[in-house]
Amino acid sequence: MILEVPLDEDHHVHSTFSDGASTVEENIAAARDRGLTRLCLTDHVRASTRWLPDYVACLRSLRERSQPAPQLAVTAGVEVKMLDAQGSLDLPPGLPGVELVLIADHQFPGERGPVDPAEMRTAIAAGRIGSAEAAAAVADATAAALATNAGLDGRDTVLAHLFSILPKMGLDESALPDAGLDRLIARAAQTGAAVEVNEKWSCPSPAVVSAFAAAGVPVVAGSDSHDQASVGVFRSVRRTLDAVAAGGR
Repeated sequence: MILEVPLDEDHHVHSTFSDGASTVEENIAAARDRGLTRLCLTDHVRASTRWLPDYVACLRSLRERSQPAPQLAVTAGVEVKMLDAQGSLDLPPGLPGVELVLIADHQFPGERGPVDPAEMRTAIAAGRIGSAEAAAAVADATAAALATNAGLDGRDTVLAHLFSILPKMGLDESALPDAGLDRLIARAAQTGAAVEVNEKWSCPSPAVVSAFAAAGVPVVAGSDSHDQASVGVFRSVRRTLDAVAAGGR
C-alpha cells in the first residue's frame, strides 16, 4: 500500500502547560529548526483544567506576533482521556479556541469508569474477562468517544496512540476481533477523524494503520513529544510506515 503521511507535520506535542518539559515557544523553535510545516500543541486536559484560556491566548499572541515562521502553521489542540465504555471524555466545558482534540486510551474504559490497566491484566490472567472481550471493549469505547466528540462543534479529531493500553493489559492487537476493529474504523470514517501513528508508543501496528487507510481514514504522525528535542523526530513512525508500504504486519 502506498500511504502518504506528511512527516513535516507533528500532530502531538506537549508543553509546560501540562506535563511537558519545554515551553510553547521552545517547541515552536524546535519545529522551525526541523523544517516542520505544521505543529499541533496538544496538552493534556481534564474536566478540572483551568489554564485553557491562558493556553489559547498564548498561541494566539504568538500567531499575531508572527513568531512561527511563515511556513509553520501552529494548531491549538488538547489531548483528552476516555473515561468509560459509553465514550465519556475528561473534558473541560466549552473548549473555546481549541481547534483539535486528541482522544487517548490512558486507562481501560470500564462500564463504571476508568480501570487501571494492571488491574485488567490481573483480571485477564485470572479468566474473569477474555482477551478478545477486553480488546473489543477498548475499540468500542473509542468508537463511542468519537461519537461523543463529534457533537463538540466539529473540531478536528485524532485518535492518539491507539491501542497503547493493550500491552499495559498484557495484550497486543492480535487479541482484537476483526468486527471490533471494523466498527471503530467505520465510526472514524463517519466522523471524519484521523488516526495517529505514534512515535513514543510505536502504535498502532502496520496492519491496523493499513486497515484505517484502506477505509479512507486520514493517517497522521505524532511524536508525543514532552521535550523540544523530540519534536518532529519520527523513527518508529518511519518503521511503521515502511512496514505498511511493504504489506507487513
